Amino acid sequence: MKFIKGGELFRHFVQVKRFPEDHVCFFGAQVALALGHLHENKIIYRDLKPENILVGEDGYLMVADFGLAKFVQNGEMANSFCGTAEYLAPEMLIGNGHDYTVDWWALGILIYEMIVGIPPFFNRNKHKMYNLIKSGSINFPDPVKHKIFVSDNAKDIIGKLLNKDKHARLGAKNGADEILSHPFFKEIDMAKLCKKELEPPYKPALSEELAYFD
Repeated sequence: MKFIKGGELFRHFVQVKRFPEDHVCFFGAQVALALGHLHENKIIYRDLKPENILVGEDGYLMVADFGLAKFVQNGEMANSFCGTAEYLAPEMLIGNGHDYTVDWWALGILIYEMIVGIPPFFNRNKHKMYNLIKSGSINFPDPVKHKIFVSDNAKDIIGKLLNKDKHARLGAKNGADEILSHPFFKEIDMAKLCKKELEPPYKPALSEELAYFD
């Protein structure tokens, strides 16, 4: 396996607290492409979170840790209860079966967390958090009070990815293409991104080989 010198995205996220939206756009597009590739190969990932995204020394990302991934046939539903609490989709909690769209829900959580600094339904009481995931609304910070600005395009894509109805969720009909055509990603040249021809907005500061590892 490749040695990814930048380590987990989580470590970088902890250092900066929040990423600027152009960083989140660049990161989110890559994650959407990765998840779309998995889905095309009939794999549900099911454990998206900053700890499972690696940052290369070139500033490009890789999705890692497939311990909860599952092969599914077209139209097949998975039923295992698995994943990371803050990133669980409502249908996972309800237990009525889930499909590829749990990954698009998790992408919505990831985008929100990278911009705001905390997952949208986070609560220290897990029972309350699960209730919020199932029936709570998405709240965005007050830009004046909290000094955190979330653009209209970001709010829109987050809201559509976090649709509690998996059939109406962004990505449910046309997968990654549907998501990457959203205005939030309008500044990204997808062809160049796939070829790694875009200059990443963020690169890990590598003073030594193991700087981002315990």
